[in-house]
Amino acid sequence: MIAKTYIESTLKELDKLYNSSFSQKKTIYFSKLAIIELSGWIEETIDDIIIRHANRNLKESKNKKHCKEKIIRPNYGFQYDKNIRPMLINLLGLIDVEKLEKKLEKKFQLELFKQNLKNIIEIRNRAAHTYLKGVTRTFDSPSIMINSFNNIIPVLENIDKELRDKKYK
Repeated sequence: MIAKTYIESTLKELDKLYNSSFSQKKTIYFSKLAIIELSGWIEETIDDIIIRHANRNLKESKNKKHCKEKIIRPNYGFQYDKNIRPMLINLLGLIDVEKLEKKLEKKFQLELFKQNLKNIIEIRNRAAHTYLKGVTRTFDSPSIMINSFNNIIPVLENIDKELRDKKYK
């Protein structure tokens, strides 16, 4: 099960603060915080999916430790092809990842998921690599992050469900 209640309430609260603010600086703060929160949640959720699947299927503690230390810990980011897919391949193997991806493609979720993650990463990078002094910057409102969240949560839930049910095998 994917924990989503806290991030949903955080994004909604940031959206309310954004909409009620009369300060351009504060709206930028709320926008940047929303993207940082969503990005962190995505990374942690993907890690949790991998860890839960490893814990359900690996019997030896050394293998569970290997998963945490060699598959998850060195991975920073949430690009599908650069971060998520390699973790899945390391845990499941290429054959099972291909089967999982075919399931996602049948539901038209994989490409949409990749595109949503790419958009979030671009917004996050722009927010993370700028600061407010001197130049008026614009950032997407927290409501855009809510929309992005709503687009990616079904895919993450489906990946989690497929791994739990082992339907990809």
